[in-house]
Amino acid sequence: MAEGSALTAVLTEDIVSFIEHQDELMFNERDFQMQLAVSLRASGHYDDVDVEYFLPNSVATSRGYEWESDLRLDVVVRKYDSYAVVELKYPTRRITTDIKRFDTLLPGVEIVKNHGAQDIVSYNFWKDVRRIEIIKALFPDKVVGGFAVMLTNEPYYTRGPRAGSICDSFSTGDGRKDIHGVLDWTRRTATSKGLPPFFLDGHYSIEWHATEIENHKFYYTLIEIK
Repeated sequence: MAEGSALTAVLTEDIVSFIEHQDELMFNERDFQMQLAVSLRASGHYDDVDVEYFLPNSVATSRGYEWESDLRLDVVVRKYDSYAVVELKYPTRRITTDIKRFDTLLPGVEIVKNHGAQDIVSYNFWKDVRRIEIIKALFPDKVVGGFAVMLTNEPYYTRGPRAGSICDSFSTGDGRKDIHGVLDWTRRTATSKGLPPFFLDGHYSIEWHATEIENHKFYYTLIEIK
């Protein structure tokens, strides 16, 4: 287990370093995923780095996976016989800026799009935590843990929803502590359709950190699943 602790400690440092030294805006979540994976590979700290790591639904449901979809994990790293999982979220507000392509300046290009549905994004962030818990339970001798990571320029996520919102349980508000047990919508609406409640085995807290990418303020948080 000491080997596993060393892996997650190095992975924490590498993820934070990637985010804090990122000097170009990323277009979307796939861009975030691929650039992070390239950075992790280039670090030389891992024996393997995979993206879209596939696990069939039939395997996951045996450990209480609440959803009907297969699992395609964003990033999985391996060192010797130990694995760690990284799940990413990159919800954004619109950013328009000038970019240079083929030595030509292109003014007013929408680099980062505006994403709404903050309640569903928040749900999916905690769903990522649950997914990693399930993976760790399925492969306890191999998977040492993982991280759910959110990077955003949308302040909603740092402050959380208004009190009494249907997504209170899924808040990612800064300073929220001891998040554990059943997470559920406060009432059933069209938003919650197809998004079942789920149970978190671990106890988690949210702490946000500020950074800048091309002079635009971003925030990031990492939840470690041990």
